[in-house]
Formats: sequence, C-alpha cells, structure tokens
Amino acid sequence: MADPLRLAGIGIRSIGIGPTGVGAPQVEPPQPRLARPVAPPSGASFKDMLAEAIGEVQRLQTEADTTVRQLVAGEISDVTETMVAVEKADVAFQTMMLVRNKMVQAYEEIMRMQV
Repeated sequence: MADPLRLAGIGIRSIGIGPTGVGAPQVEPPQPRLARPVAPPSGASFKDMLAEAIGEVQRLQTEADTTVRQLVAGEISDVTETMVAVEKADVAFQTMMLVRNKMVQAYEEIMRMQV
C-alpha cells in the first residue's frame, strides 16, 4: 500500500539516532503541484465556455443535493462522501461568484472609459 503522506506530497525522512538518543523526524515541505492550464477547444466562444462552467456548477450542486438526500434517507452511511460533495459544490459556486464579480468590475471599468 502506498504511503498516504507520500501521496499527499509530504515526505518524512528516517529518524536519526545521535549520541543523545532518537532525534525527531524531519518533515520535507510539500511539493507544489502546478495546475496545467486548460486550453479552450478551438473555435469555442467565451459564451460557450461560460455556459459550460455554469453547467458544471449546477451539476455539482445537484450531486451534493442528491448525496445529502441519500444520507438523510439512510442509503449512504458515509458522512465524508456527503461532506466532500457539498464542499466541491461550495468551492465551485464561490469560484463562479468571484468570476462574476470580476466580470462586472471589468464591465464597469469599460463603461467609465472616455472615448
């Protein structure tokens, strides 16, 4: 089985034994994982990308709602599955709102420009 700390990007070096006894383990800092930029499909308009993103947020919210209903009905006994689905939906919604706010700010700035 894989080491969960190694999978999380945290490595622990072996414990050193010195003249005073056992030393504390040295923890390596997690290695940053860079997100690969997703290239939009050729010919996709901003409107299409925005509609797809909103659809994905709606899908995550529906999935979270379904898992909550299944938990309440007793079909699922694992609370963590439900919490993960709810958090995914929450993060997606918050991100969508940040993008919306930035778009509104950009629109307002363009409207203030003198021609």
